[in-house]
Amino acid sequence: MRVIYLLGAFLWPFASLAQTNPIRKQIDALFRQASAKPQVLLLGTFHFAGEQVDVNTTSADLRVNMLSPSRQAQIAEVLDHIARFKPTKIAVEAAPNAKKYIDSVYRAYRKGHFQGDKRVRMDDELYQIGFKLADRFGHSELFPIDAQPFRIRFSPADSLIMFTKYDQQTDTSFAYWDKQYSAYSRLQDLLKYNSTLGEYLRFLNEEATHARSIGRWLVTTKRGTNREPIGADGFISRYYNRNLRIYSNLQRLVTSLGWSSLAAH
Repeated sequence: MRVIYLLGAFLWPFASLAQTNPIRKQIDALFRQASAKPQVLLLGTFHFAGEQVDVNTTSADLRVNMLSPSRQAQIAEVLDHIARFKPTKIAVEAAPNAKKYIDSVYRAYRKGHFQGDKRVRMDDELYQIGFKLADRFGHSELFPIDAQPFRIRFSPADSLIMFTKYDQQTDTSFAYWDKQYSAYSRLQDLLKYNSTLGEYLRFLNEEATHARSIGRWLVTTKRGTNREPIGADGFISRYYNRNLRIYSNLQRLVTSLGWSSLAAH
């Protein structure tokens, strides 16, 4: 099936380029950076301690032991690559209200007195990437920038009742893409298990992988009806809202144009 959505538009006579070019140059000049921009390196990761909180829960037989000698060597290699960026601040996927605790255990880690606990496991990415990299550069603190989306924090009835209402909505595309993405999750776990850490992180940060991740959410936008477009609202209020909140937290870390940061997720 092919669908065309028509947008109406008015056609107006265009002024000559000779008249408009000087104006366009002035517009461009308004947004031209006179000095260097802050530099941010985003590193997408998986949950080193095992995917048990997101859409996919990794089966026990495919969980990677990040404390094994081979994986520790791979982590060291990844850290060497990231260190070339020379971050001045390191932001991590953790709740901002956990900063005091994270900084306290990070200080203990730097003194050799912290081997992980229930909140910051020794085998997770906060410890293995965040703590190790921050310590390498002599940082005194880390910056948690995670956020919960608006709809979970303020509208539990919307997320629970409305989604449940359309949970069994019949549509062949739902069944098809659920099957496709279930297979995709399993193959991701298999790829992660059989790849080096560097290889898998490169895969996670590829443009095609990002597109597939967004696609998983876009499939849900069809859920609901024209009067109750719960899928579309959920996509904006969960996926994009959370990411924009994280982005706003990251922006507030900028203190100078010469600043650089690593944001590990």
